[in-house]
Amino acid sequence: MKIPLMLDTKRMAIHDGPGIRTTFFVKGCPLHCVWCHNPESIKPEAQWARFQHLCQQCAKCTMDEATCPTRALKLYGKPWTIDDLVKKALEDKPFYDRTGGGVTLSGGEPLFFWEWAYELFAALKKERLHTCLDTSLYAPPATIEKLLPVTDMWLPDFKCDDDSMHQKFTGVSNSIIKKNLERLVAAKAKLEVRCLVVPGLTEDMPARYAYLDSIGISRKDVVELEYFDYARSKYKALGIPDTMPRCL
Repeated sequence: MKIPLMLDTKRMAIHDGPGIRTTFFVKGCPLHCVWCHNPESIKPEAQWARFQHLCQQCAKCTMDEATCPTRALKLYGKPWTIDDLVKKALEDKPFYDRTGGGVTLSGGEPLFFWEWAYELFAALKKERLHTCLDTSLYAPPATIEKLLPVTDMWLPDFKCDDDSMHQKFTGVSNSIIKKNLERLVAAKAKLEVRCLVVPGLTEDMPARYAYLDSIGISRKDVVELEYFDYARSKYKALGIPDTMPRCL
């Protein structure tokens, strides 16, 4: 079983599913989206980032984010056990109970670690917590079947209908993504489909919505997400090429 490093935990989240939630972000993703706003989530290995605009050139660098006086150093990717994550999630259970919230698993790509994701969600369900999966659906269909019983809501990210365009933008085909999305519809899974609107690339895609309509996904279950290119500093800090389209 592949076990991911964790990028972050976000408490009191209100945009990652219903109610107030705790969102866990895993590190590792098989897609390479040109507009990725979390480039630190692509590689599964831990990565150091140096934010030069914060660095004071104090010459005391120890590659330890805890001792960096200006927080110019950041380590992306830290180990968490499933027990630790469940314990963290339970800290805010009163808020979930009052608002219909719960726990969301995001990334990166959680299905890249689908066995581990199943174990985490099964543990959360034992605590009667609502579970939500934020995913590209780029994974073998068997992973969907495994996770269906322990996932209360799915937040699939549907980028575009045309396969060649999808490969150009993400580096992978969308054929398996469509298959998995259609399986979720057939299973009557609770869905909220996210469609990122990237100026000059994906803002005018009638075929994307026509496809969703054709498989039975109502427009009320589709959310358009506005694109921002604020993550450029992360690319520079990580020392990787900046592929983000510029906002017009």
